[in-house]
Formats: sequence, C-alpha cells, structure tokens
Amino acid sequence: MTVDDTISMRLRRAYLTMHRAAQAHFAEFGVTVDQYVLLSVLADAEGIIQTELSERMSSDANTIGAMLRLLEQKQLVRREASETDRRAQRVYLTTIGKRLQKKLVRHSSQIHQTLEAALTPRKKQTLMKGLEEITQALQ
Repeated sequence: MTVDDTISMRLRRAYLTMHRAAQAHFAEFGVTVDQYVLLSVLADAEGIIQTELSERMSSDANTIGAMLRLLEQKQLVRREASETDRRAQRVYLTTIGKRLQKKLVRHSSQIHQTLEAALTPRKKQTLMKGLEEITQALQ
C-alpha cells in the first residue's frame, strides 16, 4: 500500500479539494471558508458561548478568538459578557452579519449540490457514519 492509498491521505485530498473550491467561491464575498462556517454556526445557535463555538467548529480557542476579532472589525459579529459567567463571552451575529450569512448560504448552494450529487443516499449515509466513527476513534 502506498501513502496515496491510506485513509488519511484520501481524507486529506478530499478535504483540501473541497476547501480550495469553497475558498475560491467565498473570496468574492471577502470571507474565508472558516468565517463562513463560523457565521453559519452562529445563525444556528446565536448567543452561544465562545468556547462552545470553538467546540462546534472543531477548532482551538485562539483561532476562534482571532477570527471573532476580525469579524467584529467587519461589524459582522458582536460579543457580550455572559450574564451568568462574566468570564464567558456570548457571540451574536449583527444585522450586517445575518444578511451576509444568508447571502453566503444562497451562493453556496452549488457547492452543496455538487457534494450531495457525488454520492447516492446510501453511500452518503455510509460515509457520514464512517466519518463519525473516525472522529470518535481518534478523540
């Protein structure tokens, strides 16, 4: 077996291919793929604590903190101290952030459709289960 035939290299190749395509797509809107993911997570769970945001994005706190600072400068998100724990920060989309997130979702539909069309429903279910099992095994 060559390194190209390993699960890790196939996952890497698929992820990087998808990431490059999405990165090129979102560049026209002045955001990165990771920023799009962050805005989308907030659209689903606005007001979550910053540490939970890091967990949901599978990213480290420093990366999320830097991303939030940049998105605050662009007036896309705002942070407020939690009412129950002043050390914790709750994160919200601003009105501008909400509008941009909705626009990004509309304009990302082609990427999602391409991904969905690449697999039959059964293969998709198998892949999703397999990816979850890999995640659990490595945690």
